[in-house]
Amino acid sequence: MSNRLLEISNLKTYFFVDNQQIPAVNGVDLFINEGETLGIVGESGCGKSVTSLSVMGLLGHTPGKVVDGSIRFKDSDLLTLPEDKMRKIRGNEIAMIFQEPMTSLNPVYKIGQQIGEAVRLHLKYDKKKTREHVINMLKLVGIPRAEEIIDEFPHQLSGGMRQRVMIAMAMSCNPTLLIADEPTTALDVTIQAQILEIMKKVKQEKGTAMMLITHDLGVVAEMCDRIVVMYAGKVVEEADVFELFENPKHPYTKGLLNSVPKLGLKSERLTSIPGNVPTPANMPKGCKFAPRCIEVMEICKTEDPELSQISNGHQCRCFLYEDEFVKEAK
Repeated sequence: MSNRLLEISNLKTYFFVDNQQIPAVNGVDLFINEGETLGIVGESGCGKSVTSLSVMGLLGHTPGKVVDGSIRFKDSDLLTLPEDKMRKIRGNEIAMIFQEPMTSLNPVYKIGQQIGEAVRLHLKYDKKKTREHVINMLKLVGIPRAEEIIDEFPHQLSGGMRQRVMIAMAMSCNPTLLIADEPTTALDVTIQAQILEIMKKVKQEKGTAMMLITHDLGVVAEMCDRIVVMYAGKVVEEADVFELFENPKHPYTKGLLNSVPKLGLKSERLTSIPGNVPTPANMPKGCKFAPRCIEVMEICKTEDPELSQISNGHQCRCFLYEDEFVKEAK
C-alpha cells in the first residue's frame, strides 16, 4: 500500500463568526494509501468532521473556509478545482457516510430515488438499470426485502436500516475513497457490529480506501490500519494501529486509552482525562493539551511542539520526546 490516494498538507480551516476568526482545523497533515483504512480519533470539537467536510468541499453553506494548505486526491488539488469538476468527484470517486442517517436522508423522497440520483448522474444509467443497480446495492449491505424497501421512505426504516442505506448510497458509484463520519453512533451494540462487518465486506470486495472518523477506540482497533489522533484542531500522534495501542507516546493518547473500561478489572471509578477540551475561540498559549496534561513542563506553557518522528511511521507532537527526535535524526 505504497501508492498515495489522498494527501492533506498544512490544512487550515477557520470559521468566521461575529468578527472572529476561529481555527477549527489548524495545520493538519495526513495521508491515505490505496486500499488502506485510516482512523481519525479524538474528542468532540477536535476537528475530525471539519477535516472531512474540507476534503469533500462541503463548507459552502457554513461560516467555515479553508484558508491554507492543500488536499491532493490522485493528481488533483481538490481546493483549486472548480465546483463543476468537484461535483464529478464528490459521490463518484470520493463518497461520504454522514454521522446521522435520519437527518442525512431526505424525508420526502423514497430510498430508491435518493440512491438512484447519484447513479444516474455519474454512471449515466437509464431508469430500469438504475433501479436494478440500487436493489443490488441494498442487497450488498444486507437489507432484506430490497425490492420493497426501495419504494419506502426513511421514516419507515429503523436506525440500523437507515445507516445501511447510507452505506449503499455512498458505495453506489464504486468510489476509491469512502469517508465514514461516526458511522455507528447512536446504534446499539449488535447493530454496530453488523454495520462494521458490512463496511469490512465492502472494503474487501471493492478495494475501497477508508477514512474512518470516530471516538470509539474499539471500532478503530477492529477496522483500521493506521491511526491519527487529533486534539484542538491538530494531529498530536500518528502510528500503525498495533504500534499505537502497544506503545502510545502522547499524554493525550495515553489518556484516551486509559479511559476505556477494561473487562474483568474492578475499579471504584473510571479513569478520565482532567479538565475540558479548549474552545477553538479560546485556545491556550503553547501546547494546547498543557492545561490538562499530567506530565506538563514549563516549556509546554509557552511553546507549541512540532509533530516529529519517533520511529518509522510513528509521529508525536510532544516535548517529552524531543531527545528521541534528535537521536533519530542523528
